[in-house]
Amino acid sequence: MLRLLTAMKCALATIVLPFLVAAGLHAQEGADVVLRAETRVVQVDVTVRNSQGKPVDDLKQSDFTILDNGKARPFTIFSMNRADLDAAQPAPEPLPEKPALPPNVFSNLSERPRPAADQHSTIVILDGVNGWFESFVWGSKGIQGLMARLPADEQIAVYVLARHLGLIQLADYTTDRTKLKKAMAAFIPRELDPAPVAEPGSGVDGGGTSEDREAGDSAGCRVSRGKPCPVELKLEIRLASEQVRLTFSALAERLRTLPGRKSVFWVTEGFPPQLIRGNPAWEKTIADLNDANIAINTVDTDGLGGPQRYWGAGAILTMQEIAQQTGGKAFFHRNDIDGALAQGIADSRTNYTLGFYLGDLDSDYHELKVRVDRPGLELDYRRGYYAQTNAMHDLATRRSELESAVINQLDATGVGITASVEAKGGDFVVHLKLSPESLTLTQRDGEWNGKIEELFIEKNDAGGELAHVKLERQFGIKAAGKADYDRRGAVLTQSVRAVPGATKLVIAVRDSVSGRTGSLTAPLHFGAVQ
Repeated sequence: MLRLLTAMKCALATIVLPFLVAAGLHAQEGADVVLRAETRVVQVDVTVRNSQGKPVDDLKQSDFTILDNGKARPFTIFSMNRADLDAAQPAPEPLPEKPALPPNVFSNLSERPRPAADQHSTIVILDGVNGWFESFVWGSKGIQGLMARLPADEQIAVYVLARHLGLIQLADYTTDRTKLKKAMAAFIPRELDPAPVAEPGSGVDGGGTSEDREAGDSAGCRVSRGKPCPVELKLEIRLASEQVRLTFSALAERLRTLPGRKSVFWVTEGFPPQLIRGNPAWEKTIADLNDANIAINTVDTDGLGGPQRYWGAGAILTMQEIAQQTGGKAFFHRNDIDGALAQGIADSRTNYTLGFYLGDLDSDYHELKVRVDRPGLELDYRRGYYAQTNAMHDLATRRSELESAVINQLDATGVGITASVEAKGGDFVVHLKLSPESLTLTQRDGEWNGKIEELFIEKNDAGGELAHVKLERQFGIKAAGKADYDRRGAVLTQSVRAVPGATKLVIAVRDSVSGRTGSLTAPLHFGAVQ
């Protein structure tokens, strides 16, 4: 049966305590705090290939061994998940479209259901930061070509990582191939450099590296476009790699609570490996991806016979390392992007599910290794997990910067936000409704109190920040209004000065106690900011 764990729910035990010593929090005097303890299940999905790269589907539970921090970990959950790609697959019923909101009202609440947990789904991200314009076009055509090679029941979501704009969703999970192709074809990247004409004798890949470009003559180097200065080049590479890292971190946070293995295909030219090796921020992001059970598969857009790679030939090593460390696969030195994507998706549809229950929750990161008692096989799987519940995760991340939620246009959903925006004179008036289940209240003397942090950023079309407002807010709920709060949530209002040229307003809210964060982007189309 596909996704054996999807039928399992975390067992919740509710304990009323006067204080939370283990969590390091102290309740206010006279308050009752409710602690929900969870039984954590760790799922390890393993793809097994033979020496010819073909999936292996005849292994038994006794053939597998899981090592948790170097020690054998017994596992009681086991299933073989096999998708017959040769059989006719009926297309599932299309997911209903998310209901339209009133004018100037925006929300990060997903009323549209996700794909069923036993239905395979894939996220494709086309990199519009690390590569030439021609590479982006080549990747776009490859993704469009993929549509004719997919099983009918495969749900696909397509995103673009755009320079200065972050992660943009072109299409949510759907089996509508026409919709996916149109969405991909309609996107036009901005600020991507054209590939240089290869000089005679430069070799297939141009023979250059980012180090070669940095060491070149700095005379006449550019300030904005053209030939880069060495110092400017280093900064550009760091910014590009950091945008990828923040994108992966946002995906890990957004997808971590969804069941099953999540397959992500990053279509890119990559960036130099020295930016991830020994980098604590990247190590944390890789650990978060593994904890969220996300496999990053990398697909090279430079191919064979392409121009000099954007950041140098060594960028392939980064693609290999990220794929290997998250249990994905790297596809490179081939010119069929559609074929590479189709192969990767097909491989991910045949795998094994291994799982175990956690007793001790130490909040530490645990390294996983999976072995099989058969030589010559290649295994892809997640490389670790945090031994913590969702509540522990919220507490552990509470000190993260609120600004991290607005780096990408992928809405954070830790706090449910519905916002209406109206222009009044030279201001924007923002009315917020915050979902009650995502906020933490403490009770004292018959009143419930909450505390949040808010961030409002006005941006222009190029993604540039024009205005920035950050504030903390406390609110209280009287006993007479508690039932209304439980039904509607927190209702708050904030005025933001309109800035000429602003075309979008990014709103982020963090619950100060739990650390849960929500964000959304509202387009601005009022005359006051033209």
